[in-house]
Parts: sequence; C-alpha cells; structure tokens
Amino acid sequence: MPADNIAELSPHRADMAADEADGIPPAPRPGPDAQLSSQAHQIPPIIPFSLPQAAPSRRASQMAMSAVAMAALAACGGGGGGGSAPSAAAPAPGPDSILVNVNAADLPGSGGAKPSAPAVADRPPAADAARFLTQASFGTKSVQEIAQVQEKGYALWLWEQFNTGTTLHTSYLDQQKTRNVDDKGVARASEEMSYEAIWQQWLYGADQLRARMAFALSEIVVISNVAPDIRPYAMSSYMDMLNRNAFGNYRQLLKEVTLHPAMGYYLNMINSERDDPDTGAHPNENYAREVLQLFSIGLVKLNTDGTAQVDAAGKPLPSYDESVVQGFAKAFTGWSYPNATGFDEADEEVPQAWTSPMKPFAAKHSPEPKKLLSGMVLSGGQSPEQDLEAAIDNIFNHPNVGPFIGRQLIQRLVTSNPSKAYISYVAGVFNNNGAGVRGDLRAVVSAILLYAEARAVPGANFGKQREPVIRLANFLRSLDARSSSGRNAIHYLENADNGLGQSPLLAPSVFNYFSPNFRPAGKIAAAGLTAPEFQITTETTVVGGLNFFANLFNNASYGYEEAELKLNYTRLESLASSPDALIAELNALYFNYAMSSTLQTRMKTMLTALPANDRTRRVKAALILTSLSPEYVIQK
Repeated sequence: MPADNIAELSPHRADMAADEADGIPPAPRPGPDAQLSSQAHQIPPIIPFSLPQAAPSRRASQMAMSAVAMAALAACGGGGGGGSAPSAAAPAPGPDSILVNVNAADLPGSGGAKPSAPAVADRPPAADAARFLTQASFGTKSVQEIAQVQEKGYALWLWEQFNTGTTLHTSYLDQQKTRNVDDKGVARASEEMSYEAIWQQWLYGADQLRARMAFALSEIVVISNVAPDIRPYAMSSYMDMLNRNAFGNYRQLLKEVTLHPAMGYYLNMINSERDDPDTGAHPNENYAREVLQLFSIGLVKLNTDGTAQVDAAGKPLPSYDESVVQGFAKAFTGWSYPNATGFDEADEEVPQAWTSPMKPFAAKHSPEPKKLLSGMVLSGGQSPEQDLEAAIDNIFNHPNVGPFIGRQLIQRLVTSNPSKAYISYVAGVFNNNGAGVRGDLRAVVSAILLYAEARAVPGANFGKQREPVIRLANFLRSLDARSSSGRNAIHYLENADNGLGQSPLLAPSVFNYFSPNFRPAGKIAAAGLTAPEFQITTETTVVGGLNFFANLFNNASYGYEEAELKLNYTRLESLASSPDALIAELNALYFNYAMSSTLQTRMKTMLTALPANDRTRRVKAALILTSLSPEYVIQK
C-alpha cells in the first residue's frame, strides 16, 4: 500500500460521526480431513440428485441466554434506538431500476446446453436443496425458493445462474453520485456508494451464485479501502471485474487483477519502474510477492490433494524464493494509470483513471532477464506486455494453483475442512474441465457444489461458520428488506463493538479478515482442523453481533431516511400464533430443516411465554434467538 496512506476519517465518515454526536440517526456502521463414510468414497464424485433426506442435526444448542432473557431483550429493544418500524415494509421501487445489467451472453462462462429438470423421484430433498442454496447464494428467501430448486434440480439451477446477467457496480455510482454534489456543482461518487452497490447485488440480484463467487474471489485477490484512500470507481470497477470473471477462466481473472488500477494502487505495481541508479528507483516487490503467496500458489509446493510436499527431513518444500519474487517484480514494471499522459502524469480524480487496465510505458520497464517459477527465465529486452503475459502464464500453469485456489473456494462456499479427496477432485477439474481447458471457474464451482462431500449428510467435522455479512444478507433477503428509494445504506460493518467485525472491501490487510489456515486454540486446533472465520470471532464480536442483530430485528429496519430498509414480518407474523408453525418456517429458512430438538424445545418455551396475540414480539424474539444460535451460525 502507498507509504502515505493515512487512517483518518474520510469526509463522509466524519460527517456521520458528527451526525451521531448531534443525535441524527446515522447509517449503522460499521489438518485431519473431514471424514466421509466408506460408502461415500465409493460413489462418483458428482452424484445423482436423488439423495436421501438429510437427517436433522442433533448438535445441542449451546445458548447461554435463557428464554426469559430472550423475551425481555425482544420486549425492550435490546438497546436499539428509536421506535419499532411497521412490521410490513412499504412497497418500494424495484432496486434493479437503478442498476445497469450486462447480458449473460456477453460474460465468460455462459452458454451450454440447457439441462432438463429431474423426474419427481430424482428431485433433491428439501433439506439438501436448502443446504445447496445456503452454499450457492446469499441465503434462502422463502420456502417456495427451496421448492423451486427441488423442481429444477441442481444442474438446471446452475445453468440458469451461469446464464443470468449481472449488474455494473460502476453504473450505480454513475446514477447515485448526484446525491453528493460539491460547492462547484460537481457530482462525485463516494466510498459509501461502492459499498451500497455490493449490497444491492447481494440482496436483490438474480445472479446469486455469481455474487457469491465474486465475494469469495474478493477474499482471495484482496483489495481494501481500510486506509481509506482507494477511489470509489476503483473499488466498483474491481467488483465489476470479479463479477465478469466469476465463471470465466482463472488465467484471464489473474491477468485482469494484475492490470487493474485498483490492485496496482493497493499493492504498488502502478508506477513500479526499472532500476535507476540516478534516482534510486527499484522495482516494487509488493504485488509480485502477494500474487504468488496469496493469489495463486502459496508458500510451499502442494500435492493435488492440497497437502504439502516435503523433503527427506519432512520439511515442506518452498514453492519459490526471493530471487523469484525479484524476477516477477521486474516483469511487472512499467505500468501506470490507464489515463496517464506520462508515466508519472495522470489525473487520479476522474473515473477514467480506475475503470480500464493499466497502461504500459516501455522506457520504465526492466530490460534484463527475469527469473520466474519452475526455473523459467524470461529473455531480456522484451516489452512490458510480453513479460506480463509470460509471467501470468508461468504462474497460472504452476501445479499449485488448482489445489491452492480450489481449497479456498471450497472453504468460502461449503466447508472449512474439505477432505483430501474433495480438494483433489476440484483441483483436477481446475487442471482439466473435461475438454482440455485449465482454469475453468464455471467447471470448478460446479464441481465444488456437486461433489459427493458437499451433498452428503454432513459429518462431524463438516461445515463452516457463516461469515457475518452473509448472515446479515440472509436475514435481509428472507425478510424482503426494502426501502422507499430502492437503495440501501449499508456501509461500515467492520466495527467489532457495534457492527459485525466484517465489511466488504474493508479487510484490515491483503490477508483478508481471516487466514484459510487459521486454527483457534482449543479442541479445533488439537484436532488439526481449521476454522478461518473464527479469526474474527471474539468475545467482543459475539456480543457486538448479538447487539447488532437484536437492534436490527427490534427496530425492524436498517439504515435511515429514504434508504431505510424495512423488514417485512408479514409471513412470520401470520404463523406466530402457533409456535410450532413459526419454528417450522424458521427451520426451513435458516437451519436447512436441521434444527435440533433441543433448540426447537427452547424456542417453543420462549415463544409460549410471550402473549399469543403479540405476534410481532414473538417474531422478533425468535429471530434474535436464531441469529445467535450456534446451529444457525455454523453452516452444515
């Protein structure tokens, strides 16, 4: 990151802080492998869709809060400010009206023969269809959506997603920047608008799988505005790039990431130049180091199943050394802003500086030979374009990429501890999609979601923590949260005290919010398991998350003024007179039909203790209990 980054508030954040001080409601801110049965190992990796009904999980809820306390929290508002909004949200203009769609035919990974829906006898059971939606979207919207997945089957659902257009986040900025006009009459996009564009797609976009993949990729090829100093068009253009390539080829994605000015700015490739003894300039190694360590191959050589290759002494073999980093740093020299009129001359304040690939300047490119991976040496005297293409090819074709990237995508979508067989299968699909193509992300995500381990009844070590922002998206989607303007005001959620400890495009560093190898101390670490999301799970974030969701449900809204998202409790309130009916609905929407009998009993006790005619209070209490339940927080 540039050396002059500062951590002071942007004008927008400062304005919000001032509003809070004045009492104006602000926008809330921010190892051992999982075991498969011997029978599972014997079935084909991509299994038929006529699965047996998944047995409900019997993992007892570890809730510390009693039913009485839960009821009291629902009654008093959990510390939330302001009165409760109407339980049924007012009709709002369609959010899609402010976004520009890109046709699927213009996106990589679309097309293909349309599969047939399965016969009735071959449809997936409701429990697994619900789990599938949990893994492949930002949460189930309704029981009807689960039934639609059952009727379509997974292959047809996936085909429809691959052939669904996406939205341009930059077009959201184009249309919303008129909200922010300076004293000279110039409309300027703000960082908050970039975050809003993400949530617009997550909450209302039909391209749910693309959005999940783009978010997963954003946690691997990370940029962050935590400083904050990345321009809004840089962030939104970067998200457009991830959406565009979500089902495309990883090589193209890696090239576009490398040449994107947001990444060039964040990791210092932009204006990185050849050695110059007169000025003391040297190639910047920041991007070269991270593209190897984090975006492609990792630090050690891997087997196809993701395990480390070791030497005779049992020590992992490094995948590269410092001389290779230096070689890549030289290969990546000579690039500047796309609107640059000279290597160091560009107007960074206009959108054109951030929405196209970086521009090469041959005179600033290192002319000498460059050592890359696997003993490859680039010839000297090549152009910036030639060296970059060769460098991307060299990285992309390294055998580590399939297991390194495949494992992380499995972790983001399905489970923290995929088996060796699972990783090996996904890496194999990355290496060859069946038609001789390497890096096909459409084939990779299909393999991840349809592999036997993803679709089988979850085992003891299977699953992952739902990321906090995905939990919020799940609740907002299932409760049809809408505002009168059709937009949202979800901006800063990264604060651990009163937020969620996580917010898109605001990770603390290029290492994301958590490491894919994180092992929390205790039983998980002792078992050799990983639990990445627990790196941002602390006593503070647990309490902060409880308060956050209690406020959300008690206020029945999120945001402010015309961007206030109002939760629609109508469906749940219609069931609330019967605790069993309400629990059954919540079981489908949030627990994939696997709520334990223990939790059902506790929830029923709590609901029965509340007046039957106070349906709204029952709904709020049930939602708060759901949000903090380990059975919901842990995705199985």
